[in-house]
Amino acid sequence: MAQKPHLQLKELGSKLESLPSHDDSLLTLLEQAAGCLTELDQSPSASKLELMKPFFNAIVKPELLKHEDKNAKLLVATCLCEITRITAPEAPYSDDVLKDIFQLIVSTFSGLSDTDSPSFGRRVAMLETLAKYRSCVVMLDLECDDLVNEMFRTFFAVARDDHPESVLSSMQMIMVVLLEESEDIHEDLLSIILSTLGREREDVTDAARKLSVNVIQQCVEKLEPSVKQFLLPIMSGDSKLVDNQVQYHAVIYDLYCCAPETLSGVLPYITGELMTDDLETRLKAVNMVGNIIALPGSPIPETFQPIFSEFLKRLTDRDFGVRMSVLDHLKSSLLSNPFRAEAPEIFSFLCDRLLDGDENVKKQVVAVICDVACHAPNAVPLETIKLVAERLRDKSSACNNFGGRLQQEMQKYLAMRQTSQVCGFGS
Repeated sequence: MAQKPHLQLKELGSKLESLPSHDDSLLTLLEQAAGCLTELDQSPSASKLELMKPFFNAIVKPELLKHEDKNAKLLVATCLCEITRITAPEAPYSDDVLKDIFQLIVSTFSGLSDTDSPSFGRRVAMLETLAKYRSCVVMLDLECDDLVNEMFRTFFAVARDDHPESVLSSMQMIMVVLLEESEDIHEDLLSIILSTLGREREDVTDAARKLSVNVIQQCVEKLEPSVKQFLLPIMSGDSKLVDNQVQYHAVIYDLYCCAPETLSGVLPYITGELMTDDLETRLKAVNMVGNIIALPGSPIPETFQPIFSEFLKRLTDRDFGVRMSVLDHLKSSLLSNPFRAEAPEIFSFLCDRLLDGDENVKKQVVAVICDVACHAPNAVPLETIKLVAERLRDKSSACNNFGGRLQQEMQKYLAMRQTSQVCGFGS
C-alpha cells in the first residue's frame, strides 16, 4: 500500500536536511516531493501540516532557493507554488522568504516561450495554479511592485500565437487580478501594458497584443484614471517617458478600438492637438483621428463629437499637407461606410472646399466625391454632385482640366441621378 503524501513529505524533509552531494539524487527527491504536493488538497488538517513542517522548512533553504541547476530551481519553484496553494489563505513563510519564493516562481515563466521544452508542462502547471488560486495577490501584500512589473513584462515577452489557450488565459487572469486588487496602477506598470499597443511595433507578437487588449478591456474602470495620468504628461512633453517605447498616438488609437472608455479624460487634449501651432503634432493628431473616423462600424460616439468637428475644420488648415491628409481620411471614411450618420456633415464640408484657394485641394475634393459616387452612387447628395459638375465645367478652375473622362463620367452620373429622382428612385 502506497504511503500517504503527507507522510512521504515528512521523510523527504528529513532527507533534505543535508542536501545530497550529487544533483541527480537531489532531483529525484524534489521530483518525489512535487508529486506528493500535487496530490494534497487545500487547507489540510493541523496534524498533517505539522508532519509536513520539516519539508516545508527544508525546501526554503538558501541552498535550494538559490540553486544553480536550472532543473533543481524549477522543481523547487514547483514545490513552493504547490505549498502556497495548499496553505492558502494562510502564509506559510515569513515575508522575506515569501519574496524570495515569488521571485523564483516568476523567474521560471521566461521558459514559457519554448513550447517544445520538456519542462514546458511543469511551467504551465505553475502558471495555472497561480491563476486559479490567486496566489499572486500575496505579491501585492508584500509590496513587490518591481516583481509584478517583471512578471507582466515576462508574460508579454513570452506570449506566443501557438500557446495553448490555457496559457494565455492564465496569464490574463493573473494580470487582471493584480490590477483589480491594486490600490493604484503605477506609471511603470501601465507603461509595460501600453507598450504592447501600436501597429508599428514589429517586436510585439499578436498574442502579446491580444493579451494586453483583453486585460485592458477587463479593467476599464480601474485603468481609466491611470491612463489619463499617464498619457497627459507625455502629450505635453513633461513626462520622463517621452523617449519611452510608448508611441502615444498609436496607443490612443488602439485604446479607442478596444476600450474607448479609458480615454474619457484624454479626449479634450486630443482636440487641443488638432489646434496646436506645432505642425508635426497637429499632423500626427490629424492622422490618428482620421484613422479612428475611418473605422467601420458604429457611429462616432457623442464624447468624440468635438474632436470630429475640429477634425473637419482642419479642411481649412493653413498647411496644405494637413488639408490633404484630412481629405484622404475622409475618403477612407466614406468608402468604408458611405451611408454613415456623419456623411451629410462630411459632404457639407467637402462642398465648401470646392472653393478652396488651392487648386490642388479643389481637385482632390472633386476626386474624393467622385470616388465615393462610383463606389456607392446613392450615397452622395444630388446637390453635391451638381456642385462638382459645375467645378468641372468652370474654365477658370484647374478642375476643368482634371480629365475628360472624369467629366464625362460625372455628366453621365448626374443625368442618371436626375432621371432616378424624377422616376421616384434614389435621393
